[in-house]
Amino acid sequence: MDPEIPSPAGFEAPVILDRGRHHISRRDIDPDCLKVLYRLSGHGYTAYLVGGAVRDLLLGRRPADFDVGTNAHPNQIKKLFRNAFLVGRRFRLAHVRFQEGKTIEVSTFRRKPTEEELAAEREEEAAKAAEEALEGEADGEEAQPEDGPGGAAADRMPGDAPGPVEGAVDGRGAPRRRRGRPPLKPIAYGTPREDAFRRDLTINALFYDIATYAVIDYVGGLEDLEARRVRIIGDPDTSYTEDAVRIWRVLRHAARLGFAIEERTAEAIPRHRDRLAACPGARLFEELNKDIKSGAARAFFRSARVHGVLSRVLGEVGDLYERSDDRMDKLTTLLGVLDASISSGGSPPPAVMYGLLLWPWAETLLAGVQGDRPKALYDAFRASGSAATVPKTVLLEAVHTLVIADHMLRALSDGRMRWALKERPLYPEASRVASVLVDGTFGACEDPFSEIYRRRFGTRPRAKPHKYRRRRKKAPQPPPPAA
Repeated sequence: MDPEIPSPAGFEAPVILDRGRHHISRRDIDPDCLKVLYRLSGHGYTAYLVGGAVRDLLLGRRPADFDVGTNAHPNQIKKLFRNAFLVGRRFRLAHVRFQEGKTIEVSTFRRKPTEEELAAEREEEAAKAAEEALEGEADGEEAQPEDGPGGAAADRMPGDAPGPVEGAVDGRGAPRRRRGRPPLKPIAYGTPREDAFRRDLTINALFYDIATYAVIDYVGGLEDLEARRVRIIGDPDTSYTEDAVRIWRVLRHAARLGFAIEERTAEAIPRHRDRLAACPGARLFEELNKDIKSGAARAFFRSARVHGVLSRVLGEVGDLYERSDDRMDKLTTLLGVLDASISSGGSPPPAVMYGLLLWPWAETLLAGVQGDRPKALYDAFRASGSAATVPKTVLLEAVHTLVIADHMLRALSDGRMRWALKERPLYPEASRVASVLVDGTFGACEDPFSEIYRRRFGTRPRAKPHKYRRRRKKAPQPPPPAA
């Protein structure tokens, strides 16, 4: 990037870095993404590489995803790409699918909705929830597909009201409509500038124009990249009020990039962090899941603790990590091992990742629990007031892994290894967790715990005990009859 980037006056006119003033090369852009960009541009549409991909390319990093912004509407995108599939109901996106499961997301430029449009959206979501609650209670009518190849929705503009499906009639012969949802309001399509201002962070609102090879900045993102800071677009209080999860995203990008948080952006966090607890639990888990497997979990959790966010999302577990320096130090040590493994190409299973996240909290509980220890640990987490809804399967696997790992640590102290542990399905995951707790690494073999046990006691734990069979005493034979 050019070392001296002019600031747009009031951000009315964009800052444009032409091809000679930045180092983004088309060689660094995914070839399939280039196909999408060139086809849209070749048919007269505006086509930009958008979001985090532009930010990462300017920083010399390899983007995880390549997303496209355009002024083409979703049905127009679908006509250009046979491999495009429309997703979403109100704000439609086109997913252009390629081989090996790759997907390029193409979105139409949008603007921030007005208060009336937001109210209509909330009304629509309430109606949708009511319909889902009543699903299956109808009089046996078969629901008409909203979307699908060749269906009526395929030819309908996103935002159009779902009218009667052609040929579908009810019992009285009248055209049948889908029940429960009001007609959709028109989507708030907008210009590239409006689309930039509806985003959350300045460094995520940069565009790369495939037609001119220029980088376009409406919000001061280039200046913030140069200053290595994360800043909310517009007023932070308004932005956090609209969506409290933006607090989480601010902390995430600062941790991953090693950036500072802009002063006003940081000062508003304590005023709005309580709003995180009211966010949908599934969405909070999705955000948590992104960070725990990002390779920057340690930096993120440190930052989240400083800003008092952990207790709002993880309840009593997060509160313990905020109050106790000892527990937090242990957590950051474990997450550091996890980050190193992920950064080197490793892919630990969820039971291991969430086991390491919960161990500093679970360690003290397991010491005083008798009986069904996995159930006690599971119930304790569910009762902790966590706002993030951890799926049942993920949580069960994590607590079972921790219970086995705890048995392993006890075996290393007294030499008494329970052979039945090796027969449990989550033994391999627990073996790696125990290796991290003891050696600070995931180990280089299939069963690192067995190697640790062998080093300490000179023998490996047996999978099954020896079975000793008692010899039956032969019954005395009667003497042979006298001749």
